[in-house]
Amino acid sequence: MSSGGYDAADLADQIREGDVNASIDAVLSDQESIGNLILAAERADLEQDTSPLVQLVSRSSQTDMLRKARQKGHVPSMNAATGLSEQRIDATGYTRLINACKPAAQQILLKGQKGTGKTVAALDIGRRLHAEFDEELSIATNIKGPDEQDDVTFVETMSEMLEWVRDTPGEKLVIGDEWSTTMNAHANPGGQVRQTVSRFINALRKGKGGSTRLLVIGHEHDTDIAAILRTQSDVVIQKDGKADEGMADLATVYDGWQDYLEDDHWFKLRGLQDVPESSVWGADTNYFAHFEIDLDNPHEQIRRGRLVDHWEELQDDTDNENGESSEVVCRGVKSDGDDCNALTSHESGFCKYHRDQWDGDTDPRLEDD
Repeated sequence: MSSGGYDAADLADQIREGDVNASIDAVLSDQESIGNLILAAERADLEQDTSPLVQLVSRSSQTDMLRKARQKGHVPSMNAATGLSEQRIDATGYTRLINACKPAAQQILLKGQKGTGKTVAALDIGRRLHAEFDEELSIATNIKGPDEQDDVTFVETMSEMLEWVRDTPGEKLVIGDEWSTTMNAHANPGGQVRQTVSRFINALRKGKGGSTRLLVIGHEHDTDIAAILRTQSDVVIQKDGKADEGMADLATVYDGWQDYLEDDHWFKLRGLQDVPESSVWGADTNYFAHFEIDLDNPHEQIRRGRLVDHWEELQDDTDNENGESSEVVCRGVKSDGDDCNALTSHESGFCKYHRDQWDGDTDPRLEDD
């Protein structure tokens, strides 16, 4: 479809939404006299829905205009009358959305009420991005189902995801579902989970031989979404409603989190398509997605934005073979010269903040009897 058709439809929708101070019925009239009559009726508070005369004049005028447009094949006029129709959106609206999600290291947040089809929408975006990259896009996700195809990998932990990013060349996409449930569990300001999530997200977007796009499925309420998943979002997609409300195929797109907060939308989508479970891109409805934060010492395990090869060796082991706690006081020294005194169970005897002081020996306090 020509850009003129798209621009005409977009302008028509802006008029309908009140973003442009004009009468859509008068604009679509093919005769100035009829347009002026419609404006006069509007000034007299004669609404189209309640005035048969205004309704007849408007309908007759738009019908004449569309008849001439059809005969001449004038696409902008036809699209202005229909606005963002499902047919037009399939050709241009999805293209606009995919182009917004395509840039390197792009972070996209897809949010909305429970039951609005967020997971299905995310998988459809992944499917379309995969096609946009001529099927040379590797995808990792904790959603069970689409991993049946070669280019999709199923992962459920931070370490698995970072190892996948580290070891997978080329352009990549990560689709994360139910992340906020885990990441907000203990993400108090300054807390370890908050720091771990921050390091994880920033490391995730760096890849070998190509960048990683991040598509996160969030909750309805803003505070239920981890801060870094919100504030770093380059694109925010708000699912507008549920299927039983007739709104499952609708979404509003914002150019970043700040525009979302200000309700300054970028564009709207209609005609979002479903991805059936039977599809190779469909989700397994019998599986509930979850995600584990399995890195104990992200400061050591993530270096220069990548998961280190020996990250398992830097994990804390909190129990001994008998299942009893085996924590000892950190033998590290703070920058001011004072003893650390934090508890650790790592074989080094150093906590995560002073692990760099370890010379490789095993703390005798943690050796087996």
